[in-house]
Amino acid sequence: MSFLKSFNIKDKILLLKEFFYDYVWKKSSLNLGIASVVFSLGLIQFTTPQFYISTTLREANSDSAMGPSLGGGAETLLSLTAAESDIYSEFRSNLYSYIVAQRMWEKGWASEVYGGGDQTKDVNKIDKRHTIAEKISALLLGYELYDYYSPHDLQGFIAGNISMRKEIRGTNITVSMMSEDQDFGLNFINDLILVADQYAKEYLILKSQAIIDGTHKQLAVSRNSAISASLANTINGQYLKIATLENDMPYHIYFIDPPYSSEYPVSPNTFAIFLSDLIIFVVLSIMFRFIRDSKDDLW
Repeated sequence: MSFLKSFNIKDKILLLKEFFYDYVWKKSSLNLGIASVVFSLGLIQFTTPQFYISTTLREANSDSAMGPSLGGGAETLLSLTAAESDIYSEFRSNLYSYIVAQRMWEKGWASEVYGGGDQTKDVNKIDKRHTIAEKISALLLGYELYDYYSPHDLQGFIAGNISMRKEIRGTNITVSMMSEDQDFGLNFINDLILVADQYAKEYLILKSQAIIDGTHKQLAVSRNSAISASLANTINGQYLKIATLENDMPYHIYFIDPPYSSEYPVSPNTFAIFLSDLIIFVVLSIMFRFIRDSKDDLW
């Protein structure tokens, strides 16, 4: 009670009202408020709307892509030659790899990303834009800038714009990006996922073919019937694996929710821009008036 008695609420309210009428409720504050609205409108006009594009995937059962279990010594031998890695980590590394970027480049996405959608342009002759800072740095340090875009640039675009996250205790994977063009974002993210998954299948097919070729050589010189039988089972197993991979079914992932776009742009937030600019302008007005009226006390 002693604290409440010493704290005079009426006096504090009077001080607050005095401050409000002296520094806030002024014509200049109103003018700055109007200026903040005009500034916000101009800022929004020069800001590109960004839509949120995302899709939900689920890890496919790697056992189904591996084919039937071989059993016995053949399975042991196969486990020594080809151990399966974590599905999510492998899919993620493929998605951000140069090989996948190169395939996306060859499918014409270079024109969409860097050529303004002009499919008549040679994708290997798209002029690369450099900032003034990059040009000055190249001039001072004595190195040359690349004249044209390359798949490495598309790889950087993918790494900088595509994000992936996986449920901590689950198999669902969310792949997302921000895009000013909804159609571009939907098609790009869908194609990228399919290309990355297809590359994984093709890599495993080549790997199985290499194992078959090597095992055939060992089988030709083997004189032990048990080893020969195990090698033959390994060859059969790899053929079965190739048969399960040479189809249109997904290997790493399959779609739970197809790519979709937010109905409204998530950026810029027009309400937040108007409110924040209004607060900034009003606070600056109060600070300027307070410093001007109290300059004798401050200095």
